[in-house]
Amino acid sequence: MTRTPSITAPRGALARGAIDGFLRDGFIAGWACRPGVIERCHVRVLRGDDIIAEAMADFFRLDLLRAGMGLGHCGFFARLRTALPAGTHNLRLLMLPEAVEIAPPRAFVLPEPAAARAALPPVPRARPTWRDADVLAHLAQFDLARHCQELGVTRFIDRAFRFILNRWADDDARAVYPAALEKGALTAENFFTVTLNSEERRAMTTPLPAPFDYRFPFTTYAAAPHEPDGSQLR
Repeated sequence: MTRTPSITAPRGALARGAIDGFLRDGFIAGWACRPGVIERCHVRVLRGDDIIAEAMADFFRLDLLRAGMGLGHCGFFARLRTALPAGTHNLRLLMLPEAVEIAPPRAFVLPEPAAARAALPPVPRARPTWRDADVLAHLAQFDLARHCQELGVTRFIDRAFRFILNRWADDDARAVYPAALEKGALTAENFFTVTLNSEERRAMTTPLPAPFDYRFPFTTYAAAPHEPDGSQLR
């Protein structure tokens, strides 16, 4: 197996993550993100110093959204490079390209016989997506007021329309919303809520773009102020 050097991330470093455990068919599940920054994270799973799996952490998980981690799009399913024997394995997680350790060694059990492995959680058949209700319930994490102030109301409205309705704001929207936002008659979160609940959006069947989609309007989010404990992510 390939070996890789690593360093341990200091407390409060700009990387968070964890290994959740083994899945069926030779996969490992977990999550990783850089707090406050929307980007795909490349992770590496090690047993000792041996690299046993790599993946991009960009799958949506509602538990991660609720915990304020990467707007929820930071789960990973990494296929094992080689089959591991049954038993206990001490695994750790690195964030690349820095090779910073973000999850220290922890013991995970791969059951035996093979029939017992069928009880392990499966890898999702379809790529998970967030629902409009998920976004509405966690608007505070989008840090909308700050984005509106930094972008200006016109650009903010256009980007929100692109994200929610997959089009630019029309003349009617530009005639109403900028003044309402500037005067404080409408907050940025109110505007998002109104647009998400609009008849036009309800008639759409496509999910909202993921944070890595070109239509996603922002590059940062309101990161959780502390590392979530295991109970929040299970």
